[in-house]
Amino acid sequence: MRARLILVATVAVTALVVLMAVSATRDWERQAALRADSATGKLGGEASLPLFVGAQAERRLTAAYLADPTKASRAALEEQRAVTDRGISSFQRLSGSELEASQPHEWEYVVRVYDKLDALADARQRADTRAGPADEVTGYYSELLVTMIEFYQALSAMDDAHLTAETRALVGLFWASEGLSKQDMLIAQARERGRMSAGERSAFAEAYGAQRVMYERWIAPFLPAPDKAEYERIIASDEWKTKEKVEEALISAAAVDASGAVEALPRELERWDGAYGPITQQLGALNASRTQGLLAHGYERADEIRDQVVWQIALSLTAVLLIASLIIGVIRSVTRRLRTMQSLAEDTAERLPELVGRLQQGHHVEVADEIPQLSGRRDEFTGVERGLATALAMTIEMADQQAADRRGFSDFVAATTARALNLINGQLDTLSALELKHQQDDGLVGELIDVDHRGSQARRHLDNLLSLAGAVQQTYTEPKSLAALVQDAAAETHAPDRVKNKISANVWIGPGAVNDVLHVISALLDNALAYSPPDADVRVSHVTAVNGTAVEIEDRGKGMTPEAYARANGILSNPPTFAAISRKRDGRLGLFVVANLARRHHLLVSLRRSDYGGTTAVVLLPYTVKCPQPAQRPQATTLVAPAALPAQPLPAQQLPRRLPGPASEQRTPLPVRTSTDSSAAATGPALEAGGAPRLPKRRPQTHMAPQLAEPAPTRPGYDPAGDRSPEEVAATWGSWQRS
Repeated sequence: MRARLILVATVAVTALVVLMAVSATRDWERQAALRADSATGKLGGEASLPLFVGAQAERRLTAAYLADPTKASRAALEEQRAVTDRGISSFQRLSGSELEASQPHEWEYVVRVYDKLDALADARQRADTRAGPADEVTGYYSELLVTMIEFYQALSAMDDAHLTAETRALVGLFWASEGLSKQDMLIAQARERGRMSAGERSAFAEAYGAQRVMYERWIAPFLPAPDKAEYERIIASDEWKTKEKVEEALISAAAVDASGAVEALPRELERWDGAYGPITQQLGALNASRTQGLLAHGYERADEIRDQVVWQIALSLTAVLLIASLIIGVIRSVTRRLRTMQSLAEDTAERLPELVGRLQQGHHVEVADEIPQLSGRRDEFTGVERGLATALAMTIEMADQQAADRRGFSDFVAATTARALNLINGQLDTLSALELKHQQDDGLVGELIDVDHRGSQARRHLDNLLSLAGAVQQTYTEPKSLAALVQDAAAETHAPDRVKNKISANVWIGPGAVNDVLHVISALLDNALAYSPPDADVRVSHVTAVNGTAVEIEDRGKGMTPEAYARANGILSNPPTFAAISRKRDGRLGLFVVANLARRHHLLVSLRRSDYGGTTAVVLLPYTVKCPQPAQRPQATTLVAPAALPAQPLPAQQLPRRLPGPASEQRTPLPVRTSTDSSAAATGPALEAGGAPRLPKRRPQTHMAPQLAEPAPTRPGYDPAGDRSPEEVAATWGSWQRS
């Protein structure tokens, strides 16, 4: 419990430290941005303010010169242009500065000002030549001043809510100053001309309304206390009151017509210069104070944020030092227990496959002896340790139960299959007897042979099932040639006459592999016949390879897609489990059976597209399943054909003899005695329609072996008691029961 609390506390403190680190990083970047904004604001303001004031004065003198181009107004204008040029030189110091390098957003407004200044020479030339309306010339200066105010607004934008509120008053002061300067320009132009047009009067009214809105809504509410006191002193002065009286007099002056033009200017305009000069100086000082105050507050706010970051870092380091000792202790304890759990898990992982393998092989496993002993400690890992041991015990029990179920089901399948095989073998024996009995009836014999083939196919499938069930089957006792094996495999298909056996190699298969190899080839022949046209043959040939002998089974069907060949070859090289077969549920088991039988003897089976568009199955027989050709054994009885029969050619495709079961159950063909009937030798074989000779007729008691023709010796009667003891009789009876 203590370790759990320590871990929880460690996680909580660590999360807190992470959050503080993230917050400190964000605040540090914020204070750095504030410092950069303050520095660039100071740089931009100091460099651009002379240009801003000079452009306002040059606009006023340009308007006066355009209204009355006297030498005095011209001289005053030239003098002011020189001042404005010095302001331009001051503004150009921003090029290559910190503003251009690190403040791309603010630098965009500098570029806009540069673009406006490019047209200054053209505006001055139009003023000198008096080309175009005066409003267009003075309008250029107004647009330049608006662009510079937007530049000031971008410089004053800072990432802080309090400082953002202060920038409103500063930007408002610039807009109000521009409105007052525009009023001064319009009054100077009207006095020189002696009248004010309707458009000039409307522009004067708009400037008056704009600067009043700025002062009342954007400046006064957001000014700090010292600056607000200075602002109230300015608007309470006599100069401010005089300014307002002049504005009201000009706005309310009588118009000569409906357009609003004023021909007789009010006498109050004579007092404008005396009020405008002091107010401009006072407002300029207020602008400078507010600008310096905003920059100073930016640096102060950056210092506050920096101090907060330092304290956050200090507290975080202290928290880390406090929990370091707790973490070290917990890590040591957890490490020891983890090593114990790791050892237990590794031991379980190593032993579990071996235990499951033993259970699947039928061995008995004591669960109590296989479960590792618990450490007996009571901590957070006790439940994990107990759960691991319980999981191991349940795994062993479930594996044992599944292995027992699998063995029981395999035994049941093997027993049921063996009984069915016995019935089919008996049926095939009966069919063989019927074929011999009715050999004179060609039609009936053909039908019996067809039923015989069906039974042979069923027997082969039951043999496959018995083999997959794990039952011990009786194997052949003699090797078999590959050509004969292919013939036997063809005999167990539904159309053996369509199989063309081209095997000519003298290759012999060992007795232990004959049965499974025969089933593999028979299954592949079945597939080839099933997926070929009814009138197409299946060709079986061989190729001698370095690693053995390859049997090629080629059909003339439609073939498969490359993806289907890849899937089929994957199954043949890596047989799926019974669980995979149950999930697939398509009922196709041919490849599954072939793959399992091939893996038992290390046969390599693959499918590919043939040159005729069909499928070629290749079975590579390794040297482990082959054996030397057996020596010829002496014949016990010589088979003698009837003397009168001429030599007959064998058919092109002779059907092989059906083998009903393993070698121990095969019936040995009986030798044929030499016929003693001279009439058969004289007349010779009868011919059927078409010139084909008939099959020779057998006569009763002429085809038996000599031993069977002789009477059997008399056996002594069986005496149950005899001279044997009760123990011998019981042993004999027990052997009979087991068999």
